[in-house]
Amino acid sequence: MSKIVPNSGKAVSLRNTRTGAPWVGSFDYIRGRYRFEPVGNLRAIKRPFESLRIPPEFEPAGTH
Repeated sequence: MSKIVPNSGKAVSLRNTRTGAPWVGSFDYIRGRYRFEPVGNLRAIKRPFESLRIPPEFEPAGTH
């Protein structure tokens, strides 16, 4: 599962399978954490967050 976000720090587009909301995920190799930021109008209701692992409901965008 962690292969969908590369460890190089490059940001990739993700989608929440439950809500369909778009997110951008990247890996901060200095802190060793994944960072997720909402995209578009979702920014008004959701906040960016960091996690040690990728949430199971996230999938690469364009795969559903």
